[in-house]
Amino acid sequence: MDRTKVVKQLRERRGTLSAELTIGPNDGYNRDPKKKAEMAELAKLHHSKRSPGRLLKNAMLAVQYRMDHYLQDDLVSFENICTIEQFANDFLKVLGINKTAFARFIEVDGANLNKYYRSDRRFNTELALKFAHFFHTSADLWLKIQIKNELLTLQREKEADEKYNKYDYEKQLQIA
Repeated sequence: MDRTKVVKQLRERRGTLSAELTIGPNDGYNRDPKKKAEMAELAKLHHSKRSPGRLLKNAMLAVQYRMDHYLQDDLVSFENICTIEQFANDFLKVLGINKTAFARFIEVDGANLNKYYRSDRRFNTELALKFAHFFHTSADLWLKIQIKNELLTLQREKEADEKYNKYDYEKQLQIA
């Protein structure tokens, strides 16, 4: 569809939303196989010129972007929670180190780190700061993931409403 037709359609449909209208590059999204292969080859060439340090940073950023996406995704439910341990393991895989070495680097006993991962101990700000400095992220990112997961767990517990109903100010103060 050329540009003038798009503009004409937009003028005709002023005030209405059109789901079938797509605005894209002039050559459209349907590129021929030769052009696709050429673009893929250019991408590979560009990728091959990156330094190992840049590749590492990109991989670390990819994990961080997944964390950001997880926080912003409203469709996440209790069934598909991503734990702090999973994100930490993603970073560790990129760096090529194991949990034991990581625990040593951040001066935490390996058994204690596992307790934080299993939620036997509450993930705290000190640990969030250590994770943040080690992985070059922000501490609030780790804490927000912890809080989101706790809220998802709380939503799962149906008895939570009944358990906390006794704290209703109207019931406490006998206000009707």
